[in-house]
Amino acid sequence: MRRFRAIVKATVLETTSEPLAFLLAISAVATATLASVFHIHQFGETSRMARDASLSALLVFGLLYVVFCTVKAFRREAESGTMQMALSHSVSRFCFFTAKATGVFFSYLVFAATMYGAAVTTVVGAEVGGRIARNNGSFAFMWGAAVACDAATVVVPLVVAAALNRFARFRFVSTATWLAMSVSLFGAALCVAFAPADAGGEVAAALPARLAPAALLLALPAAVFVSAAAAFAVRFRDNIAVTCSFAAAALFLPALGNYYLSDALSGAGRIPWGYVAVAFAATLPLVAAFVALGAWLLEGRDVG
Repeated sequence: MRRFRAIVKATVLETTSEPLAFLLAISAVATATLASVFHIHQFGETSRMARDASLSALLVFGLLYVVFCTVKAFRREAESGTMQMALSHSVSRFCFFTAKATGVFFSYLVFAATMYGAAVTTVVGAEVGGRIARNNGSFAFMWGAAVACDAATVVVPLVVAAALNRFARFRFVSTATWLAMSVSLFGAALCVAFAPADAGGEVAAALPARLAPAALLLALPAAVFVSAAAAFAVRFRDNIAVTCSFAAAALFLPALGNYYLSDALSGAGRIPWGYVAVAFAATLPLVAAFVALGAWLLEGRDVG
């Protein structure tokens, strides 16, 4: 377990230091925010577009995140010789494979937490802005405080990480990644706490609990894609591994409707935690199958 934890920790630090990982995180936040700012068409519900844009960004950018970061993490180990060194220190191949995949998934959770905070902020902004506009008889707009918090999630980590890198020698990308998560969650808490009582304050207070099951459901297919990308990466080169991973994602596409449940949140709707538990149990066999495939492929590989 000590070796397993060491590999997981190293993988989390390496993945959160990847420029591509941070770029995907802030792109997801920016996409959800920009799509929601122009929510003139409300489709019968004030925050529907904001909610759909946020969960869609979490799904799409999350898929890109886990595939590219998983493949890169495993290929880096193989090409640098770190895999050979690790396996020569009484670390089984199964332990190494599962630890690396677990580390990438934990780094994905950092991305997901960042996007979850941005989703709460964006949906609160749409609810409050929409109600204020309805009371004033004007067009729907986003609450300015929410837009500012989402913009801070993109800008503040870049500025602070650059300063810390310049004056304190902090790693720029990893610092910006963890700051983005912190700023996003802090901004969400501020928006929920200070939403005007006469403009959807009671709705804002319930949003974090309502969005949490939807976000957790989207983490389940991410676990499948991590294990699939890891399995392909231990045997194939980067381009082939990425292609195979997206092919597996395409085959999994019909089942994504069981995880993307934005419509279930319409009105005052909620996703039961029992459904999340059932989805978790249904996802485990797929993850186990890809982990077994990856461990078998790694066992048959000559690592020098």
